[in-house]
Amino acid sequence: MMSLMPRTFAYTVSGSDLQAIARDAVEKVLYERGETRRHEIFFTQTPQDVRLPEGTVDVRAELPTAVSYISLTPVRVVLYVNQRAYRTMNFTANVRVYDNVLVANRDLRIEVPVSAADFHTAEVIIDGRNEYVKDIAEINGLVPHRFIRAGSPVTKTFFQQPVAVNSGQRVNIIINYHGIRASAKGIVMTRGRIGSLVKVKNETSEKILTAKVIDEHTVEVTM
Repeated sequence: MMSLMPRTFAYTVSGSDLQAIARDAVEKVLYERGETRRHEIFFTQTPQDVRLPEGTVDVRAELPTAVSYISLTPVRVVLYVNQRAYRTMNFTANVRVYDNVLVANRDLRIEVPVSAADFHTAEVIIDGRNEYVKDIAEINGLVPHRFIRAGSPVTKTFFQQPVAVNSGQRVNIIINYHGIRASAKGIVMTRGRIGSLVKVKNETSEKILTAKVIDEHTVEVTM
């Protein structure tokens, strides 16, 4: 809640003062959220002056919903006279938050590994829903699972591990069984990415096992 100092005489509250109170309410919520990035707040309407009757006057502002970075944020400003609500002013704020993140230098194709040369750092408007990538180390060597246009800021959700093993490929199987570690040769039955599960056939026993892909040469089975 934001408030003016109570007054005890009739006067006119300027629209710019009311909008300033609405702005302070948004700033307070951003501060409480821990938002420290550069941001701008715009309002969609021209503020109107309000003439108030004689009495003790107070003005308070509140946000009926959370601050949005992707749509408009309503702000309700209520004017009280002698502790009774006299008039409600509804403002709509457009909040823009900026951050320095990685932006694609060129179109990035699906399944093509990315590197530092594919990006530059730029300040962009962020939407608050995604965690944008700031350090190439977070995605270096990964592949896009969707087409990314040049100039687009990127999030980690755009990327995945590259395919490490394919059907028919021979691999080493590491088998963990109650603290005992053994190895065997196997043939991959389904393609997979690092960290994913694949079917693999033990060449000696011909058993079909479910294994986790460690790298392009190794899968691991835990029993």
